[in-house]
Amino acid sequence: MENTIIQVSLEDLTALVHSIIARDKVDITLSKPQLSRLESERLYGEQRVTKWIKAGLLKPVSQNGKNSKIYFSHKKIIELSQKSFHHLNFLNNETF
Repeated sequence: MENTIIQVSLEDLTALVHSIIARDKVDITLSKPQLSRLESERLYGEQRVTKWIKAGLLKPVSQNGKNSKIYFSHKKIIELSQKSFHHLNFLNNETF
């Protein structure tokens, strides 16, 4: 096997690493139908999750009664997250 030097820009390497991490994170996250509040905050941002709860957009669901751990619908969180970034998608599609 021959030693070969490959030159890659820092920008390309950063983009590749971010892509790999994001793909792995999405695979792990999407496999869960429900998330705890802590998981929700870690994945989607504490301020964002708190804002959704205060606005009544995200309602907690307990699994086994009154005193059990509180979970949130992951499907609903994804939906809210996509709506939160809708304006960014619009700006990215604009041509100047």
